[in-house]
Amino acid sequence: MSDILPDSDLLPKIKDGNKKAWEMLVTKYYNPLLNFILSMIRSEATAEELLQDVFVNIWIKKDSLDIKTSLKAYLYRASRNHTLNHIKRKQLEANYQDSLSNSFQYHNNSTEEDYNLNELESKLYRSIESLPENCREVFKMSRFDGLSYKEIAEALDVSTRNVHYQMSIALKALKEDLKDFIEPAEA
Repeated sequence: MSDILPDSDLLPKIKDGNKKAWEMLVTKYYNPLLNFILSMIRSEATAEELLQDVFVNIWIKKDSLDIKTSLKAYLYRASRNHTLNHIKRKQLEANYQDSLSNSFQYHNNSTEEDYNLNELESKLYRSIESLPENCREVFKMSRFDGLSYKEIAEALDVSTRNVHYQMSIALKALKEDLKDFIEPAEA
């Protein structure tokens, strides 16, 4: 199997657990799909991470893959959906960060505002410490150490998907814990 097989031959072999066939699939579609994802986002590192997720998901779900279109169309659709989900998730995180950031801003140095800011900061750190261990570790590595999800995944020897999941749990929990401190957005 030194030459790359046609898609019609690759898929059954992948479903049978043939790793060489999966590697051929990656070799055949990596660059075109990477360029496709790059047309939606501008970060090559993120695009590579998203594409790796797509290929890994195919391998993980190989037993239950039921592709009704062409393999090529399936790969492009999976890449598009995964990228759009990433964009939505990033937008939600950015909106949350903005609302959290806005709650930290205050306009004068009154004693009451200083007290409120100290109370918020204290509540934030207590909330972070109350997160489940994995969530807390991922959150701190991302927000305090400035690591990317890929770097966190490598450091913790977990998948980037797991990092995304842990981060979403952490952000939801913090948002809930801090809802009394965050000003609601104006309608």
